[in-house]
Amino acid sequence: MKGAFGVASIGPMERTCLEIARAERVAAFRRTRVSRARRSVRESDGLLELIEECRLRGWRLVPSTLWSAVVRAVGDVDSGLRDELGINRDPDHVADVLFSAQEVLLARVRQAEQPALAPIIPLFRDTPRAAAAQ
Repeated sequence: MKGAFGVASIGPMERTCLEIARAERVAAFRRTRVSRARRSVRESDGLLELIEECRLRGWRLVPSTLWSAVVRAVGDVDSGLRDELGINRDPDHVADVLFSAQEVLLARVRQAEQPALAPIIPLFRDTPRAAAAQ
């Protein structure tokens, strides 16, 4: 079917299918984003467990491999927290900063999971026939 200016136009059903497909792509992107935030929370939980192990063993400093993982994780969350982390590798200090980073992450997860209004997909747009009927 040719529309104005000799360009093929799509019908209302095709348009609706395209809009539904676009909405599904947006939803898939949102699911990926939420899972990324949750993955960061799980990673910080694992780091906190390792830091607690350092405390139990009586280590005065967090090992360098664990330290680099903490710096990367905290830096991904907030550069201000990374600055607060500084060079102090004391397990208590590192755990406190990691708890602060986890607080920020949990707020992000909570915000991402808040219900949002779904976009309304119009089934039929104003067509020349509908406009003439009014």
